[in-house]
Amino acid sequence: MSEAPSLHSRRTLTLKFDLPISKTREFWDFLREGKFVTTKCKKCGLVSFPPQSDCPKCMCGEFEWIDLGKEATLLTSTYVSVMPPSFTGTDPYIIAIGEFSAGVRVLAWLEGVQREEAKPGMKLRVEARLSKEGNPFYVFVRA
Repeated sequence: MSEAPSLHSRRTLTLKFDLPISKTREFWDFLREGKFVTTKCKKCGLVSFPPQSDCPKCMCGEFEWIDLGKEATLLTSTYVSVMPPSFTGTDPYIIAIGEFSAGVRVLAWLEGVQREEAKPGMKLRVEARLSKEGNPFYVFVRA
């Protein structure tokens, strides 16, 4: 069985998208204010990250916002040197998983740290940033 013929392109891929955020908009508003929050289900108490509009455990649609604080501990990280097409033009970067005192684990870019310095147990701080389009996002930095 032979492989189907295909054409290959080396053109840059540009992505444009709109993400609906009506039910979790407060997360983005809090982030703009420098606060890092997530949702806690009012029925079963499950704390979820990323914020959820419906509890993934009991499916309840009622939640409260809780402050996670800004301090986390590095659990693991990986150095990305081969970028996916949507990140062409980006320098190599580190992706990290940090754990907050509430037990919540968060995935984010780790900035200002060399890959050989990123060790489990390192103290991290989450910081808010704005993209060039003006959208808020968050990163980890060394605490």
